[in-house]
Amino acid sequence: MNGGGGGVRRWSATDSSGGNGRPEIRLDDGCGGGSGYPHAWLRNNCQCPSCTSAESGFRKQVIRDFRFGSAPARLQIISNDKLYVKWDDSHESTYDLQWLLERNFNEGQERHENQQVKWTAESFSAIFRSFKYEDVIKSDETLLQWLETLAVYGISVIKSCGLEHDRVKELAGRVAFLKKTQYGETFKVEVNSDATNLAYRSTYLQLHTDLPYYEYTPGVILLHCIVQPESSGGESEVSDGLSVCDRLKELDVDSYKTLSTVPVRWIDRGHDAGYSFHNIYVSPVICEDSYGNIKRINFSEHHRDSKFPVSIDKVHIWYDAIEKFVKIAYNEKIISTFKMKPGDILTFDNHRVLHGRKGYQGSRLLIGGYLDWDLIKSRTRVLQSQLSNKNNN
Repeated sequence: MNGGGGGVRRWSATDSSGGNGRPEIRLDDGCGGGSGYPHAWLRNNCQCPSCTSAESGFRKQVIRDFRFGSAPARLQIISNDKLYVKWDDSHESTYDLQWLLERNFNEGQERHENQQVKWTAESFSAIFRSFKYEDVIKSDETLLQWLETLAVYGISVIKSCGLEHDRVKELAGRVAFLKKTQYGETFKVEVNSDATNLAYRSTYLQLHTDLPYYEYTPGVILLHCIVQPESSGGESEVSDGLSVCDRLKELDVDSYKTLSTVPVRWIDRGHDAGYSFHNIYVSPVICEDSYGNIKRINFSEHHRDSKFPVSIDKVHIWYDAIEKFVKIAYNEKIISTFKMKPGDILTFDNHRVLHGRKGYQGSRLLIGGYLDWDLIKSRTRVLQSQLSNKNNN
């Protein structure tokens, strides 16, 4: 195995204890690099046919019967690319060193499949990529480029989609399938005085994220423009929520902490196409993962309940914080405005991008649908693997 500097790494393995006193097998590449692997983890991840499925890679071991105190009786490096371990119960395991290196423990370091790139009004035109509908439908390479663009920048547009009302469903079918919500599998965004959703009005629609009252809120929004007023009005407004949060943290870290910890009650009560609903979900505006990365932003003024499940002192602090958040989101250096054209499908990350629409007069019709990030990430991995294998053959 070659080292990063072009030299050949000569691997060795020793049975030792980590800094916390727990037993580990330590790999050393002879060039100053190496990694430690706990005994329990190694035994639990044995790759032999009796422990791991060759077809799926899934673990076959029964955890109830697992020997957590397993220890190596013998170990050695084979052909400088494999680690062999004979355990104290006579079980034998062999691990590819490359496989182990890909599972190097890096506690405290961020892990991202795609590094998200933040944007502002100044950089929006540069990151706002467009793809042709026919290319996405027919080419796996273009499909992958579109999905990776969504993961990195959180927004893109599909052009030349035509005006057929099934285009959103067809586009979603290239990934997996649409997420059905209380508004249906697809939905029409147009003036509808009978509906309770304020999006079905011609008045100004302020920045928001969709369905914050869902525990499993949709990850990506697809909006197909069918009819757009020719005169001014109906322009889309978007702000990158990640940039908004970054700026807020720079200006006032306490306000950021408030919006990421104080629970808010999100609600949607009404009816649509004969279906009645009453949804409630409690969550902060800013949701972080265990690494401190933002995984979801909940922001919808008309869906924030008047019931606030906190003490009165936190209400004062929260309103001070949300005021700063709103001013940043609407700042001309952050918010971007553009007008969709009939035949465009705007696609964007609902966990990240705040979106709205200017008021208009006349007719306007969009066909909308949702995709889940779980399905997008799965499809992305499959495409990456398939295209990589294709290029290597």
